[in-house]
Amino acid sequence: MPTEMKSINIILILAVSLLFSCDDSSFTPLSSSSNTDGSSGISRGGSTARFAIKDNYLYIVDNDNLRVFDVSNENESILVNTINAGWGVETIFPFDNLLLLGTQWGVLIYDISSPVNPFMISDYQHIVACDPVVTDGKFAYLTLRTGTNCQRAVNELHVIDMSDIFRPVLKSTLPMSNPKGLAIHDDILYVCDEGIKVFDASNKNRLVLLDHIEGILANDVIFHRNQLLVTATNGFYQYNAADLNQLSFYTFK
Repeated sequence: MPTEMKSINIILILAVSLLFSCDDSSFTPLSSSSNTDGSSGISRGGSTARFAIKDNYLYIVDNDNLRVFDVSNENESILVNTINAGWGVETIFPFDNLLLLGTQWGVLIYDISSPVNPFMISDYQHIVACDPVVTDGKFAYLTLRTGTNCQRAVNELHVIDMSDIFRPVLKSTLPMSNPKGLAIHDDILYVCDEGIKVFDASNKNRLVLLDHIEGILANDVIFHRNQLLVTATNGFYQYNAADLNQLSFYTFK
């Protein structure tokens, strides 16, 4: 199946995002980033997505398992492997030859250099909490929040140093109000927290708030070609993010 046939265009992003505008009980569907992270063959969803595509393989997570499907035949998807990932697995985020699985107790890092046989190489553990996660390959960013079935959760953003992929360590934390999905692009971090908060993340020890877009119930955000694609409880929002000082948007409801 050609790569372009597996890429999901903007119109499909709009339609599916509207269909799945999510609350705490649902999830953001897969969306294409057109490889804006430089990772070949990856179609990437938001930070709360439960599935992702890398080349000819589809990866899906449920509460306990990571499932691998061969999608090279456009007429048939074949389950080729099922890996038990523990419990409380909620989200999946691909980068290069890695999959980051967000769970209620931490982040699991899987190597997919052998696409059919993912294997866990390390993890980062935290208190029980709902856990969307994204990475730029050097650092991972994750949010923890209260108000869910995750019980003892806190409202925080964690920055994780992944320079030693086998030993990810906490770099810094930042208090949040009730954060959900997030996205990172060129050291600019976008967090869904009572709207969308925009941070300069160039200093991993001290994130600087640049802007706060209020008035929307944002659940997840994807950076795509200088745009922010945002799913919210009350609709889908698309922002022009080329100029951080003049974020403009139009709305689909």
